Amino acid sequence: MDTKDKPLPILFILVIPLYVCVLMSLFLFPISDDWGWLEGWAFVITFSINLGIAYNQINRVNPRVLRNRMKLKKEGLTDKIRKPAQSDLFILPFVGLGFFGALIVPALDYRFGWSAISLAAEIVGLIFTNLGTLVMSTAMRQNAFASKILDINEGQQLIDTGMYAHVRHPLYAGSILMIMTVPIALGSWWGLIPAAVGSFALAVRIEFEETMLVEGMEGYRDYQSCIRYKLIPRIY
Repeated sequence: MDTKDKPLPILFILVIPLYVCVLMSLFLFPISDDWGWLEGWAFVITFSINLGIAYNQINRVNPRVLRNRMKLKKEGLTDKIRKPAQSDLFILPFVGLGFFGALIVPALDYRFGWSAISLAAEIVGLIFTNLGTLVMSTAMRQNAFASKILDINEGQQLIDTGMYAHVRHPLYAGSILMIMTVPIALGSWWGLIPAAVGSFALAVRIEFEETMLVEGMEGYRDYQSCIRYKLIPRIY
């Protein structure tokens, strides 16, 4: 067995949701100025549990993708793909701004009472936030080469099964669904502004990624012709 396909230590996997829970708690609640913020706890707890279950499953069936997503150094860059791959330098900051803004603004919104969202809408937002996380984790289970950074790994294969048989970028679809519904789950309309910025940045990143894959991966142009939709089947 290739060492990249060897499951990571179970303790490491168990620590991930705990780390996320603590980090988000220290991030959200001081800004909201209320450690009893129910919407904040509902988001932190359900997201952490969802993440923990997903990573445990991924570690059992496809641990290579976890290693790919932990790496920081790009691989397989050639002159053909170097330019689109370097787009991460200016796109990822906007993605980060959108994600963290989708947390910070709702916390401030709760603190100062800017928005009024019904409980039903918050529950729907929380459901779709976790659905987006589920779509992301499913895409990761199905694609061992789903890296956080734009590059092409040695021996990387074109994945055209599972969700990739319906849309070309299910991981991005799940990410956008998650980031756009986090503010609603946290009870904030204003949080949709940074969420939209992050989502737009991800949509732009898709264009650079597709340019890279067309130039650097055999068969990707044919895959584009076969699978017409990027994010949503029969729509986009």
